Amino acid sequence: LTFLLIITGAARVIVRSVIDRSAAILLQPHLYFSCDDDFMDFGDGSVYVAIMAALATLLAAAMGSAGSHYNSFGLLPTLIISPLAGVLATLVMAGIIHVLCKALGSQGDFGDSFQISASAAVFIPISQLLGAFSLMLVSIGWTWWVVSRGVIGVHRVEPRKAEIVFALLSASLLLIAATND
Repeated sequence: LTFLLIITGAARVIVRSVIDRSAAILLQPHLYFSCDDDFMDFGDGSVYVAIMAALATLLAAAMGSAGSHYNSFGLLPTLIISPLAGVLATLVMAGIIHVLCKALGSQGDFGDSFQISASAAVFIPISQLLGAFSLMLVSIGWTWWVVSRGVIGVHRVEPRKAEIVFALLSASLLLIAATND
C-alpha cells in the first residue's frame, strides 16, 4: 500500500510538471526560454517528448483519426513506436535548429538546440487536435513563434534574423506536408 501511494504521488508530480512546462512554453515562450530554472537536458527532454507523442496517439485513437498510425499497427504498438519516433524526430529537428543557429552566429551548443526542439514537442498533441478541425496552419504558426522565441532566448540570435529564418523553415515544412497529402 505504501508503494502504491508513493507511485501515485510521483505520477501526480510528473503530470503537474508536464502541465506547468507545457503552459509556460505555450503561453510565455519568451520567459520560458530566458529562464534557466526549467532547462531540459537530453533525459528530461526525451521523457517530455515521449509523453507528448503518447498523448497525441491517445488523442488520435479517441478522435478516430483516419490517417493515424494506430489504425495500421494497433494502439499498443503505436503507443510504443510513437514516443521513440518523436524522440528521434526531436533529435533531427534539434540538428536542423543547431545548424541554422550556427549560421546565424550563435555560440550555443547542441543541448540548447535540443531544449528548443524538445519544447516544441508540446505541439505534437496540439497538432493532432487542431488537424481534426482543419486548423493545422494555426499549429504551424504557433510552433514557429515558440521556436523563434527559443532561438532568440537560448541561442541569443538577433530577433529579426531568427524570425525570418525559422519562418522560412516553417513554410518549407508546410510545403512538404502539403505535397505529401
